[in-house]
Amino acid sequence: MEMNEKVRFPAVAGQFYEADPVKLKRDIARMLADIGEIEKFEGRARALVVPHAGYVFSGKTALKTFSAASSSVYKRILIIAPSHRVPFQGLAFADYSVLRTPLGDMKVDTEALGMLSSCPYIQQINQAHAYEHALEVELPFIQTLFPDIPIIPFISGHLDVKTAENIAEALSVFWNEDTLWVISSDFTHYGANFSYCPFNSDIPENIKKLDMGAIEKILQFDLKGFSEYMAKTGATICGENPLKILLAEIAENSASLSARLIEYTTSGEMTGDYSHCVSYAGIAVFEKK
Repeated sequence: MEMNEKVRFPAVAGQFYEADPVKLKRDIARMLADIGEIEKFEGRARALVVPHAGYVFSGKTALKTFSAASSSVYKRILIIAPSHRVPFQGLAFADYSVLRTPLGDMKVDTEALGMLSSCPYIQQINQAHAYEHALEVELPFIQTLFPDIPIIPFISGHLDVKTAENIAEALSVFWNEDTLWVISSDFTHYGANFSYCPFNSDIPENIKKLDMGAIEKILQFDLKGFSEYMAKTGATICGENPLKILLAEIAENSASLSARLIEYTTSGEMTGDYSHCVSYAGIAVFEKK
């Protein structure tokens, strides 16, 4: 590592995933073995929507979704994750040149970030990145399946549809076959701890129905419909804003793309406790053959 490089150190290793590199490699290997053979998809993967909870809850769903793109070669991976800690408007980058995980260092594509300095909706906010788990938890998966690929990391704050469209226009220089887009998002957060209890009966079925309503809009590349659905239901999808950016980006290219739901599950399926439940969906966007 060069002396002038600034490193972003892991903030949630040992909490969301193993801090010990040997144990982390073992966990990822076990998850890959559990997933088994990945379905072969036609067309090159251009974007993924992946969850970001602890690996015990959403790791296999995330890995299965990442694996849908692992047969392709990319020059860079652009990640947009939501902000859970720092409130702000628009999109934030940081001045890190290296992202460190227990598996080693990842290069940030600082040259790419420099191309976006003129966009008023994209700003440097180091604090938004420093302790944000939603981006960090994806990194060991990327290191495993896409080794040595530089990263363009962003954290998204609040934004409306128009701002999402403006950001998408600025990022369009990276909407190409050389760049894999990764949107980090969990889906419905249900329960009193999340201040979200829109129903109190048939909870598993209603959670799935709520999520599938949003997933349908994403699979249809319907930015307006997704935004309206979120406003109408108040659905607690933490990656709402990154998803808006992706859907705004796809709007200009939707005729040449298709989307697939790779996997859907909930923490309640694993714990049996639906009084406090988070949903996880893996979605992949492919080029049409």
